[in-house]
Formats: sequence, structure tokens, C-alpha cells
Amino acid sequence: MKKVVIKIGGSFAVDEGKLSDFVAAVSSLPRDEYRLCIVHGGGKDINENIALLSEKPTFIEGLRVTTPNIMKMVEMTLSGHVNKKLVRLFLDNSCPAIGISGVDGALFEVEKRKSEHDLGLVGDICKVNPKIVHDLWNAGWTSIISPISLGAGLSWNVNADTAASELAAALEADQFILVSDVPGVLDINKKVMANLDEVAVERLIAEGVISGGMIPKVRESIKSLRRGLKSIHIVGWKDAEHLKKQINGDLNYGTILQ
Repeated sequence: MKKVVIKIGGSFAVDEGKLSDFVAAVSSLPRDEYRLCIVHGGGKDINENIALLSEKPTFIEGLRVTTPNIMKMVEMTLSGHVNKKLVRLFLDNSCPAIGISGVDGALFEVEKRKSEHDLGLVGDICKVNPKIVHDLWNAGWTSIISPISLGAGLSWNVNADTAASELAAALEADQFILVSDVPGVLDINKKVMANLDEVAVERLIAEGVISGGMIPKVRESIKSLRRGLKSIHIVGWKDAEHLKKQINGDLNYGTILQ
């Protein structure tokens, strides 16, 4: 069966119409042909909840600076509210789904990110233990995964693009697709670039064409390519038919990293 990892962005995940269409599209894929897992973010939901703490969200190169108080809110939001919302949607579409995080089964083990700036409880994944995903697949379940991860007995904030890329590599996924609120990686004229490689990515980052949250998305994707993934697709949402064709390799309406 074809192993497919799909990452959905936090902004996309709060658009109820697009999200419902996405869940319906994924749920309609034949379960005897596909093994699916969904990794999600939840940035906008996190920002709304952090506002209750009177702490202003701070980002460095697209990564959230995570204090202990913010970490509690991030975990509650991602592994609780967002994760269970997605599970409910999949179950409502007759797709057997179970929600877990990177803490469960020690799916993602992390170390504190080493950086010029202290990012707080932000981790780098040092080990992926995909057994829990394989066990759920073997039992007929679709995994809905929050990127909150485990390290030194604590929960850590990990960028969802990073978590999805690491998982796709560990699972040796046949297809890895990042569905975002942008149609792909954009050039200086805001047009989608159909294909990119590592050299082009680093040049575009240096030139400021690729910036913000797209930086960790493309850099972590490149790392996964080095570990054996054949290609990574960064796409926006159009409709169910476009997504199915992208998964099957019959169409590219976004950016493919190879």
C-alpha cells in the first residue's frame, strides 16, 4: 500500500470550509490502497490562546520562542483542541482516526535546539520511533499527529513542518505533501515555482525571496530529501480532485522539492 504523510498548516486548519473539504477528500481515499497519517500545526489557535497569558508571540526565523508558560498553552492547544477537532472531523467522514502527539510512544524524541538566540522549550528531533504509527496502520487507523515532542521528561515545541518531514523520512513515505495557506513557494513576482532543489532554496533564502515560516518548511524538507525521500510537495488547497491527483503523482499545482 502507498504510504502518504500529509502536513496541514495552522492557518489552513482554522478555515472551516477548506478544512472540511480537505478531510472529506482524504477520507474518501481507499483504505486498502493508502496508509495515511496527518501532521498538523495550529499557529493561529495558539496565538489566540497565548493572548490570554498577556505574552506577545515572538518568532525568530519562523520559529516560536517558547517559555514554560507558553509551552503549556501550546501543548493544550495542539495536542488538545486542534488535534481532537481534526479527529472528530475524520470520524464524521467515516474515516477511523486516532489523535496522538510526538510524546505518545516517544514518537518524537528531541534535544533543546542550539541557536544564537535562546528559543526556550523548542526542540530538535534526534530520534523518530514510528512503531506507534505502524501499529495504528496495521489496526486500520489513520493517525492525526500533533508535533509536541518528548525530551528530558518534558514536552517540547517542535515546528510541525519539521515533525512531518522527520516522520515522512522515518516511515519511508511514498508521498509527502505539505498543504498550506499559500499555493506553493513563490518567486519574487509572487508566482509559484513548480520545481526547486537545495541550491535554489538556499539562494532564494539568502535573497530574501523565501522568508518567515517558509524557511523551516523548505529547509526541513531538504533534510528529508537527503535521507531518502524522492520528492516533497508544497501546495495550497484547491479542491479534492487536485489533492488526489497530487497524491497520485498525476498533477503538480504547487512546488515540488527534489
